Amino acid sequence: MKKLSVYLQYLFEYLKFGDIISVISSVKYLSNRTSHKNDRIIKTSIGTFFCRKNTNDFQFANLMYEWSVKEFLYKRLGEFTVFIDGGACVGDYSILFSKLNLRCIAFEPIADNYRVMVKNLELNGLIDKVKTYRYGLGDSNRQARFIFNPVNTGASRIDRNNQPDSCLAEIRTFDSLVGELDITLDDKILVKLDAEGMEPEVLRGSGAFIRNYPNISFVIEDKHSGQEEIKSILDSFAVFEYGEVDNYNMFARKTGSLI
Repeated sequence: MKKLSVYLQYLFEYLKFGDIISVISSVKYLSNRTSHKNDRIIKTSIGTFFCRKNTNDFQFANLMYEWSVKEFLYKRLGEFTVFIDGGACVGDYSILFSKLNLRCIAFEPIADNYRVMVKNLELNGLIDKVKTYRYGLGDSNRQARFIFNPVNTGASRIDRNNQPDSCLAEIRTFDSLVGELDITLDDKILVKLDAEGMEPEVLRGSGAFIRNYPNISFVIEDKHSGQEEIKSILDSFAVFEYGEVDNYNMFARKTGSLI
């Protein structure tokens, strides 16, 4: 029953903009993991999006995608001034929150995802408002290979087994970049972290940032790494309080420094 409710909410969003192709593509994707055959541009409640053929980009553009996360953040928008998207994919969160007057910084390591994200920012007149980096975040500055999922483009992940069809991408620690991000100690910072299993590495590479900036909150996808490892890393840098966003994401807010 809950799944049916979610599907109906997606359907309503597509029909609100007369996007029948996305309705059909949704059915195809659910039934056999295929999609529409041509590149296209769609309008949604978030904005205007370029959708690659044979992908589920149209799903990310729908306001109801990860609605529990969006709803959680909507209720707390007044608590933040800066939004950092670690694993931005097509840029949907940065487009949404930039329009709601948060300063947005987006990281995406996959070259084709990054290209689409930039195109989407251009389509929404936000290219000068969102700072973008074609980097993945991690615990060291290096090149690494990533497995790009050509259909479910948001599920691309680091290649830990040297598969022959993986693609090369750049990884940076957040600590090595924070000096150029124009973030001040007075900023109230929200970091959304969805790194397909690399969340612990991203946090380890952000230790100085976490220790030094007083007003930091995280929404972290924990389904791959588990909450305990994530909490252990965060607790080694500062004092945090924790909560649950949904079955896949946790919330962490810095409440103090370690003595």
